[in-house]
Amino acid sequence: MRILFFIQGEGRGHQTQAIAMAEILQKAGHELVGAIVGTTQGRGIPVLLEKHLSVEMRAFPSPALLYSEKSKSLAVWKTFWENLKQGSVYMQQAGKVEAYIQEKRPDVIINFYEMLCGLWRLRYKTSIPVLSIAHQYLLQHSQFRLPTSSFLHHRIVNTVTRLSALGTTRKLALSFYEMPDDTKQDIYVIPPLLRAEVKVLVPQKEDFILAYMTHYKLEDDLRDWCRRHPETNVVAFWAHPQAQKLETPLPNYSLHRVDAHLFLDAMRRCRGLVSTSGFEAICEAMYLGKPVMLFPTPQHFEQAVNAIDAARAGAGIQATSFLEMDRFLDYLPTHQPIEDTFRLWQHQLEEKIRQQLVAVTG
Repeated sequence: MRILFFIQGEGRGHQTQAIAMAEILQKAGHELVGAIVGTTQGRGIPVLLEKHLSVEMRAFPSPALLYSEKSKSLAVWKTFWENLKQGSVYMQQAGKVEAYIQEKRPDVIINFYEMLCGLWRLRYKTSIPVLSIAHQYLLQHSQFRLPTSSFLHHRIVNTVTRLSALGTTRKLALSFYEMPDDTKQDIYVIPPLLRAEVKVLVPQKEDFILAYMTHYKLEDDLRDWCRRHPETNVVAFWAHPQAQKLETPLPNYSLHRVDAHLFLDAMRRCRGLVSTSGFEAICEAMYLGKPVMLFPTPQHFEQAVNAIDAARAGAGIQATSFLEMDRFLDYLPTHQPIEDTFRLWQHQLEEKIRQQLVAVTG
């Protein structure tokens, strides 16, 4: 079967999901014929995809999240208006996308939460089945419990989610735990997509806390906490645009530029993970039996949901910033292991993917 990917290129999570899916498809004898990667204007293919996805990829300008220059929060209205102003630019990409798809002649398209896929389907009618995969589709599941606050942000996320899935044949909702399908809304629940590299790791417990931040402005709080707790070692990863490969701001605090291999090795060895609530990092921690403390980037509804849902699954605790790491240190001795249950669920993934491909291709 010939398969083509749409990949949201601005988040590590969607990229690693695509890499994991490519591994599954190759193992099953399918052919990945190309990938369309949505990026902010002026950026090319992300390094993570270039390094791990061996297929021709094309980058196209796509909507992206924007952050406040003065605060540590997601700039919700700025994100909305700036992307709205670029709407005609994004719609123009649909023609180029269509030409690329015609060139590659896929039997199935798999979309990793990229809105260009929805815009393309809005403009072009096609018989090619599309599977859209993301944790965000779980937010539309009739049995998923959402936080009662942040109504406006929830509506904005739902709008993005619906745009990404326009014309989709089936939505595959990634979940920390088993749930029934919501067939009325074409939502089918599947386990998280984890790369083979994660599954072969042998966990250890060394004397440091791993930290990961999706936005570099949050680093000030982490550095402040480490300065006040010199007895606790912290290894952190971030994506600052001018980041050095390795910085050591304090004797007990090292700061690494994001690197998938180094991050997983640190995950394997750490006592626990403290992170903004990105879905993939949580799943990797759960698989390796590492407790987590999660706090969403301010104003980031999706991450708030991730933190609530991961705590519900027993992965760890919620917080509001790195400054609450004292609570996490107190929590670590009380954490109840959940990795066996999580692994049993995750190991059903390949069969569920096979079933979904059969269902949409007949």
